Amino acid sequence: MSPRLPPAVVLLAAPGTLETVGPALRRSGARFFRLASLEPRPVDPARWLKRIEQAPPPDTVVLTSRHAVEAGVRPWRRSVGTFPPTVEFWAAGPGTAQALRRSGIRRVRRPPTVGATAVAKALRKGARRTIVYLRSEVAGPGLARALRREGHRVVDVVVYGLAAPPPFTARERRRLDSADMLVVTSPSGLSALRSRLGREEFLRLSRNVRLVVLGERSRKAAAAHGFRHTSVVAPTTAQRFTRHLLRELRDAPR
Repeated sequence: MSPRLPPAVVLLAAPGTLETVGPALRRSGARFFRLASLEPRPVDPARWLKRIEQAPPPDTVVLTSRHAVEAGVRPWRRSVGTFPPTVEFWAAGPGTAQALRRSGIRRVRRPPTVGATAVAKALRKGARRTIVYLRSEVAGPGLARALRREGHRVVDVVVYGLAAPPPFTARERRRLDSADMLVVTSPSGLSALRSRLGREEFLRLSRNVRLVVLGERSRKAAAAHGFRHTSVVAPTTAQRFTRHLLRELRDAPR
């Protein structure tokens, strides 16, 4: 009788997302594989910088992903030189805040909890603001609308798009087939997975694999896609996310 293989975890995520998860899982004895999900594609800054320049100078910049830092903050900063010291940068999560600090931004703020809704709630307090919101094309205008309802003036700017990578290779499909746990970080990642696999293979995966998703929106998307065994983690630090995955592996039926 051949020995049982260690549990296999497949992370479907954009490049650079949850970079510390793999080494931690491998140290725990699990097999870990990363597959590319939707890939960020920056929008040419010439297409959106004029909108910011023509608007009143902002006192607040809001970002909900680290990709918005690379695609938005960095080219904007190259255009203007330096940001006024009075401008606050609000990050929806720890990864975004870390990316801002790495880019040289010092006045970084975060809400008490994580996510776009938490940012909107935190900005209800105090004076009305002039806000630049840098986002992806799939994020939608929901946060901008919520901020405007609170009386803020918002320039809603799409600074990057998301493109599907090439179809899965035969090796990548085998890794998905062998997964004891699948980790997907966004609703758009789940939709892309379905389109890349095809209906029958996706249906088989949704029935059999143990899915871990990041955030309530991803949980709802997983339910809509028919996943039967789903665990949700509130957006948090990579360390806490890793601890959740380790608990899931420990408690999973073998």
